[in-house]
Amino acid sequence: MKKIGFVLIFLLSFFAYSQCPQTEELILSSQERVDEFVQNYSTCERIVGNLRIISAVSGVDDFTATGTEVNDISGLNFIKEITGKLIISVGITEISGFSNLTTVGRDIEITNSASLERISGFNNLQQARSITIALNPKLKEIQGFESLSTMNESLEIGFSDALERISGFSSLRSLGGQLNISNNLVLTEIPSFNNLVTISNDLNFTSNPTLMQVDGFNSLELIGNDLNVESIRSLTGFTKLKKITSFVDIRKSTVEIIPSFESLEEVGAGFRISDTGIKEISGFNNLLKVGHIFFLEDWFIVKNNPALYKVEGFGRFILVEGKVEVTNNPLLSDCSWLCNLLNNGEITGDLIIQNNIGDCMNAITVIQICDIDFDDDGYPDSIDLDDDNDGILDIDEGNRNVDTDGDGYPDSIDLDSDNDGCFDVLEAGFSDPNSDGILGDLPDDVNINGRIINETTGYTTPLDKNNNTIFDFQEISTLDPGKNNIVEFCPSSPIVDLVTLLNGNPEPGGVWSPALISGTGVFDPLNDAPGLYTYTHYDPICGERSAQLIVELPSRNNAGLDAEITICDKDTTVDLFDQLNGNPSPGGSWSPELESGGSIFDSSKDEEGVYVYTVFDRTCGAISSKVTVKKTEKPNSGISSKVSICEFANPINLFDYLGGEPDTNGTWSTTLNAATTSLVTSVFSPSINSSGVYTYTVDNGACGVSTSTVEVEVLQDNELTNVTIKVNDFSSTNNNIEVFVNSEREYEYSLDGVSYQKENKFNNLSGGNQKVYVRGVDGCEFYIETVFVKTYPTFFTPNNDGDNDFWQLKDFPNINYIVYIYNRFGKLIKEFPSNIGFWDGTYRGSPLESSDFWFKVVTENGEIYYGNFSLLRK
Repeated sequence: MKKIGFVLIFLLSFFAYSQCPQTEELILSSQERVDEFVQNYSTCERIVGNLRIISAVSGVDDFTATGTEVNDISGLNFIKEITGKLIISVGITEISGFSNLTTVGRDIEITNSASLERISGFNNLQQARSITIALNPKLKEIQGFESLSTMNESLEIGFSDALERISGFSSLRSLGGQLNISNNLVLTEIPSFNNLVTISNDLNFTSNPTLMQVDGFNSLELIGNDLNVESIRSLTGFTKLKKITSFVDIRKSTVEIIPSFESLEEVGAGFRISDTGIKEISGFNNLLKVGHIFFLEDWFIVKNNPALYKVEGFGRFILVEGKVEVTNNPLLSDCSWLCNLLNNGEITGDLIIQNNIGDCMNAITVIQICDIDFDDDGYPDSIDLDDDNDGILDIDEGNRNVDTDGDGYPDSIDLDSDNDGCFDVLEAGFSDPNSDGILGDLPDDVNINGRIINETTGYTTPLDKNNNTIFDFQEISTLDPGKNNIVEFCPSSPIVDLVTLLNGNPEPGGVWSPALISGTGVFDPLNDAPGLYTYTHYDPICGERSAQLIVELPSRNNAGLDAEITICDKDTTVDLFDQLNGNPSPGGSWSPELESGGSIFDSSKDEEGVYVYTVFDRTCGAISSKVTVKKTEKPNSGISSKVSICEFANPINLFDYLGGEPDTNGTWSTTLNAATTSLVTSVFSPSINSSGVYTYTVDNGACGVSTSTVEVEVLQDNELTNVTIKVNDFSSTNNNIEVFVNSEREYEYSLDGVSYQKENKFNNLSGGNQKVYVRGVDGCEFYIETVFVKTYPTFFTPNNDGDNDFWQLKDFPNINYIVYIYNRFGKLIKEFPSNIGFWDGTYRGSPLESSDFWFKVVTENGEIYYGNFSLLRK
């Protein structure tokens, strides 16, 4: 018997302390809570829900944290699985535990840990949805995660100014989101990721100024969005990369070496190598297409690379859905790498080649070197009588000996020879319905002389409307908007007509965009903003011609541009200088003066209003801008709640049922039958309004929106179904009844249906049937049930006086049973069934002396009851 008791105690203890806590979110916000969890749940292997290990804070999901800051989580190594998120934001210096953790069902977030210096471990982790390690200012090293193979979303490591080294992740094969390693000021080493095959979103290496070398990614085949590389001196690897779905963007002067990308076949949007220190580009020999997936911002650009002197490869390049720009590479003298694209491929946008040298100096030079059939009509230019298919014979265009506009393209391969914005085919008097500069409409069929056939116009003498012996396509026939220019103003400069500031010979009558305040072309420096202005002439035949004017402020001292901020916290400081837009110069003054004496606005001391920042310039004098400061508190809509109300009850104010301290400036709404309805008042009347969720919204503009709800249930006067009655009987001291209603409503209780009480317990009850009545205090809902209270007599006096001479069960259910009576030594004194039902106090015919006796009742149902009573002789 002792062994059985010991086993029961052990099992109860085991189950009490080994099961995991039953909660959707386990919050460990102090070291005491961590230690308590380790002690009580040391065999808990699977946490269902989120695990949050956070600094001691208050008000997290109605959870108030107390105790000391978390400083040791190494005891959590017994955890193997977390079905939700793992969130760590604490003040410890190292995270080295979780050595048995294999699965995190959702995200891992290690953020805002001010003292964290090192992350290691997690080496058995095989799966997590995403990992974010960010905003840890002292974090120096990340290592581990060696078994992690698949992530459905992103791996992001960034904004950690002390991070120097990242290692591990050697088994990672697939990322469903992005790989983003950015904004780490002293980072010098990252993993090779040589087993990674797929990145479904971006691959970003940006704003890591000390990360000089990245070598790896040699199994990577797909980047599902952008490849962004910035500042890395040497980027090598990527030997199997086949597809980049969106952009390739490689930039910054520190970049000197990039991979050959020999397996890369397509780039879905833009391709750009700009402003780098790269000297040689070689490879890309399987690249076929750029820009064919995305419609906007599609381009192929190699520009502003001062050290670039050699480009080789691109041998299969056949399509750019957009423009091609090779510009401002002062050492690049050979663009023959573009020949396959020009000869055998297609460029749907502009071809811009300029400010390079030698055979790469401009587009026409490259075309003439690469292209023996300029119009791609199948007939070499040597026998083609119309090299550009504009319907004008080459002999009338000068046979490549005339370049009217001096743009490097002879008129015979220039669709706008005079550069007046109107195609030659139109100015010659011919037809071009599809406005592509080619004679007639598609298809462009030609004869053996390279002349377009099956068109009703073309190949006659071009128009010369003014009979000056110069064809109209070789002299400007549209109004000239002038040439682009950049001008400078001081705020005190006089108003001016912007047309007079354009270069070239702009003609009047055009339209400015954006419109000026004057409604004309007159610019007022005090009222009109600096920026880009476009001047356009419209022609009914030739379309539009435009020139652009950039208006700037010349002052070396810049006050920046006006700004407006809203401060949401009562006790916060803001540097107003940092809030100014543009590029303000330091050293100015603020008016009115701030309490700080500088540019720091203290919301607890300074008033809201307009603060003017002024700098002084030798040329322009005082230059000012302003910051408008508004103070608004963050919205507080209170805490959501639920309420049940009787259909007969008086109206209630829903606002009173919000928890916390909600703001009073909110609005109420409800959604019924998929339609949202605004409420005029917060008063809810059960006789008018319906059950549902009523939403309270506080909108404080820039400080955010907060919503809370009151879920209202209008109760009908129905019988309760959620009542439990507990009968505590067969006691020698207090037989009682407890009534439980599974509801947050208030109820009252009675045993006679007349006198009701708020207390749900009835004490010292007599035996037999008891009828229990329950009703809502507001009149709704009722319940009636009869229960039986079992009792037994606690003494008897067998002295033959006719009063209490026998001991027997009186208030007991009408079922068969057997009673066993024992003396205090456990000896059986009397046994009788329910049909005899009493004991006279004798043993074997002799009366027993006064004493205490114990009894056991065994019913026909197998129930057993125990008790004791006294035999008293007077």
